[in-house]
Amino acid sequence: MNPFKVSLTSPKERTKLLFGITTLCALVYHITIFFVMFFLKVYPLCMYNIISISVFAFLFFNATNFKSFIAPYLIGLAEIIVHQVIATFLLGTYSAFYYFILLMGLLPFLFFENNFKFTVPVSIFSVLVYVGYENLEVDSRYELPHVVLHALRYTNMFITTGTIIAMLIVFTLIVFKIESYLKDRNEFLDKEIKLAATVQQTFFKHEQIDFDGWELAFYNLPMASVSGDMLDVYHRQNQIDGIGIFDVSGHGLASGLVTMLVKNIIHREFYKFSDSGLAEMLDRINTRIIEEKADIENYLTGILVRIRDDQVELVNAGHPYPILYRSHENEYSYIERVATSVGPIGMNGMPAVYNSQFLKMNIGDELILYTDGIIDTENEQKERFGKENFIDSIRRNIEESAEKQIANIASDIATFRNSAPLNDDITFMILRKKA
Repeated sequence: MNPFKVSLTSPKERTKLLFGITTLCALVYHITIFFVMFFLKVYPLCMYNIISISVFAFLFFNATNFKSFIAPYLIGLAEIIVHQVIATFLLGTYSAFYYFILLMGLLPFLFFENNFKFTVPVSIFSVLVYVGYENLEVDSRYELPHVVLHALRYTNMFITTGTIIAMLIVFTLIVFKIESYLKDRNEFLDKEIKLAATVQQTFFKHEQIDFDGWELAFYNLPMASVSGDMLDVYHRQNQIDGIGIFDVSGHGLASGLVTMLVKNIIHREFYKFSDSGLAEMLDRINTRIIEEKADIENYLTGILVRIRDDQVELVNAGHPYPILYRSHENEYSYIERVATSVGPIGMNGMPAVYNSQFLKMNIGDELILYTDGIIDTENEQKERFGKENFIDSIRRNIEESAEKQIANIASDIATFRNSAPLNDDITFMILRKKA
């Protein structure tokens, strides 16, 4: 098996690569030391290097099989320490074999990136052993030329520092490789998200229609390219039958795809069971959504409205209370849910009970539906737009057409937010009774 054939985006695979390089270098080094010690006739160290070669050969050729590299690393560390004890006893401290203990104390920070419970104690222990060796003075038991001891000392120091530098370069190349991969991946995902946004916008496109007896206008601003909010209009030519507004939990692509799933379900059920009560219809919709989205965890809140002449039937499934404006009294009020009406839509395992509420709409009356993204919009000072600002904006623009009201309210929200980023999708719609 090839320990270098790895995916650099995986921390474990990166550790496998670094471990493979280190054990290969250690294997080559100990083979070299075996022949050097044999040539110098330091036979005890020469014989011990056979054990060292066996240990690092085992670690290298099994690098792809280890589930965790902690135990193999400790084996390597133990071998290095024993090796240094024997080398120091035979050749003295001047040969600087103990520099490899310092190396083994620094490498865990590259091998085990976030496992500080392991890396910190190992590093502290290795540094303390290194400092202890640094303050020892042990003479060589072999009569070796001074130039040989010099060569051993500086070779060991060079290999240690060289290995550290090499591993840092390798790690830097890994980081560069990962950044390049993530950049390409992000560009790919951006294209996919833009495509998904285009498909969603096309799928949800609603034309402004001059309905008989009603004005309708709406606005949607996604936090990201793909919106988790959904609004829908049910109509036949100029006859409006109903409207709906829904907010899928979460943000981004997943919630956006769920909106496309639920739109089809709600639209089909709305006309398939047009003779049923709206609460009963929403109960069927809830069951269908739970079945069709399967293991997808996203759920949604929403309001479904059915319109017959000047009568409005409304069911609120865990959504923010809609606002009702009565033109004759010039009053604004929230339509609170029926106390027994509980539960969002599409949440498996959670009981849901829906109840219909009925309103008679007179000329000039308005029904305003919205998602909580409006109320929760924050400015740069982290102040929320809130219900009061929303009502004030509606009140200032109430004499305008529904379409003009929508534009002005959206402008007020944008002015309040200024340059602060959106923290949720923003969607609202106004249904106005006209003569």
